[in-house]
Amino acid sequence: MRRTLAGLLLALGLLHPPVAAQTSTSPRPTIEALRIDTPIRVDGVIDESAWDQAPVASNFTAREPEDDRPAAQQTEFSVVYTEDVLYFGIRAFDSQPEAIVAKELQRDSDHGRNDDSLAIVLDTFHDQRNSFSFEVNPLGARTDSLVTDEGKDQNVEWNGVWNATARQTADGWQAEVAIPFSTLRFDPAASTWGLNVRRVVRRTNEESNWAPIGREIGPRAVSRMYAAHWVSLAGDLTGISGVKPGRRLDVKPFVLASAADEPRNEASGTTSDIDGGIDLKWGLTKSLTLDLTYNTDFAQVEVDQQQVNLTRFSLFFPEKREFFLENAGIFEFGPPAPGGMQPPLMKAFFSRRIGLDRGEEVPIDVGARLTGRAGAWNLGLLTVGTEAVAAGTRPATAATQHSVFRLKRNLGERSSVGMIYTELDPRAGATNQLYGVDLDYKPTRQSAFYLFGAATEEDGQGGDTGALGTGYSYTSRSIRANFDLMESQADFDPGSGFLLRRDFRRYNPRIRWEPRINRGVVRSLTLEAELDYFERESLGSVESRKLLLAPIGVRTTGDDRFRLAFVDEVEQLFEPFEIRPGIVIPAGVYRFNSIFLRGFSNQGRRLAWRGNINVGEFLSGDRRSIVLSNFVRLSRHLLTEFQWNYNDVTLPQGDFTATIYTLRLDAAFSPDLRLNTLAQYNEAAQLAGVNVRFNWIYKPGANLFVVYNHNWVAPTFSARETARRELIVKFNYLWQP
Repeated sequence: MRRTLAGLLLALGLLHPPVAAQTSTSPRPTIEALRIDTPIRVDGVIDESAWDQAPVASNFTAREPEDDRPAAQQTEFSVVYTEDVLYFGIRAFDSQPEAIVAKELQRDSDHGRNDDSLAIVLDTFHDQRNSFSFEVNPLGARTDSLVTDEGKDQNVEWNGVWNATARQTADGWQAEVAIPFSTLRFDPAASTWGLNVRRVVRRTNEESNWAPIGREIGPRAVSRMYAAHWVSLAGDLTGISGVKPGRRLDVKPFVLASAADEPRNEASGTTSDIDGGIDLKWGLTKSLTLDLTYNTDFAQVEVDQQQVNLTRFSLFFPEKREFFLENAGIFEFGPPAPGGMQPPLMKAFFSRRIGLDRGEEVPIDVGARLTGRAGAWNLGLLTVGTEAVAAGTRPATAATQHSVFRLKRNLGERSSVGMIYTELDPRAGATNQLYGVDLDYKPTRQSAFYLFGAATEEDGQGGDTGALGTGYSYTSRSIRANFDLMESQADFDPGSGFLLRRDFRRYNPRIRWEPRINRGVVRSLTLEAELDYFERESLGSVESRKLLLAPIGVRTTGDDRFRLAFVDEVEQLFEPFEIRPGIVIPAGVYRFNSIFLRGFSNQGRRLAWRGNINVGEFLSGDRRSIVLSNFVRLSRHLLTEFQWNYNDVTLPQGDFTATIYTLRLDAAFSPDLRLNTLAQYNEAAQLAGVNVRFNWIYKPGANLFVVYNHNWVAPTFSARETARRELIVKFNYLWQP
């Protein structure tokens, strides 16, 4: 494997010279920002004299439902700035202002899918790769994210320090947005940034952009990606000079008080604690940021949503903890993230390995992250130490040190070459290391090629420890085609990462044809085909094969979507598999077929739904699977969601049902004051839980959290018995000297 990696390094080096700059043949729009001395009052009323003096950008171009035409509802905006803050004033004209869709006050909701919205996408280094996005709806509710490599990774959990206010007017709605320069990373010597502004009119499903983007540029699979994140097609924001590149130091101390009770454990009794910690963010240079954390606590993070697992592979839960979020995309390595809710096949580094063990929190002692860019180089360096946990009500956990080093170099406009190194160092046990190199080559905006190789080492362990992967994708106005190939040897083990399977070789061709017909209520048809083939690498025999044919797919003019698919599967169990306690599937080859129906309604309606039904054979028996989510927006302040996840499995070895009920109630009193409740009942695991989170953003970057968790052991919901309950109050403060 070392010779393979050396060969890959040589190949990547040889590929460097031919990579040419990829320039756009069409001129991109430009707007100049106006320097002002007096700050803007961000109240949603664009009445300051500075807005009258600033240049105005307009002429938005539609992308949906028809592209390359002037938007039916036009938009204009201006940009001004002081030494400390960048301001946008945006007017969204509407011929039917009474029909504007504005239902959500929640921060970080998917406003682009649910409401009318405006989004600002900033490529602050003008590298045509990475961006910040800031989105606001007509109620002033905010959403933000960090986007890496035009959507290879989108970090929607990131919360920047910024402000926005919006209000409806007689001719539409308008918004004022204030983004402190301290929130951004940029080169103060560069006066040109990449910029796009995107608008969604929800009732007509019109999407328009200031810098035009045709349908041949498809959004990636990441859930909240949109075409404006292709910043290689963005316009130019000029005129920014003489600004502060952000305070060099942000200090965020916190104090936490908690009380917990475990009635079923007489030895534990009731416990209480008062603790504190601190996070520091230090801008070492204009684009390199050092994050330090001490005695980190993540009590305010929402609990994971329960999942049903009928496979012999691990479940995957996303990262939600703030310390690991900024510039997290720099650490991405391996195959592209799959679409929808599918788990990734591999992550060389997965931050949820840190501070969590078998679902239980492990105390984090000290951590440091250095991330950013220097010229054509992208750098990520992280090291975090966790404390040992003594055996008691849970298994003992050794103290560990997780470290990762990631380095990438930009090639041409959109390609890159890089390497990664990770190390998991338990204080007692064998050290695990991973080495890897990768290439992303994008000769055009419609096509992309990737290649990676990695190997792991562990003290005292030899064997086959390599992994290789490659893939190609092509997107046109109506066709998306992908082919991915990956091999992971039997002893490949990314100790600080995530690996869904071991000892496999995978072939995964996919093609999707989506012609626009615009007839009656039908906007487009969709036909899809996919083969997902796994074989046991060490044996060369099939382990899993899934052939999906979806000849019927419809997207309506109202943005409702439906897909009917036929699925033919093969599963070979090399050893018996206990799918449920007492129900063991014997080793052998199983062939089975099913029908799969998926759909969802326009999420901007007051009543909305999404779900899927899978009916047919399963291993040596049958299965009926239904996942249905219903959303009711009772008012702009209150959103409810009820999800029913039901599986009824009949097997010769035994029958069982696995059902999870989830109820979510989100109350938003303002964009900065909210109460979220998540209640779950897992019938198969006989567990129930409630997570209640109150969050007051009393000033940008500073929060008060009150969290209540209650978990039950529940053979039936009516016969539940409290296992643990806890109340947590956490207060943090942002100090910027």
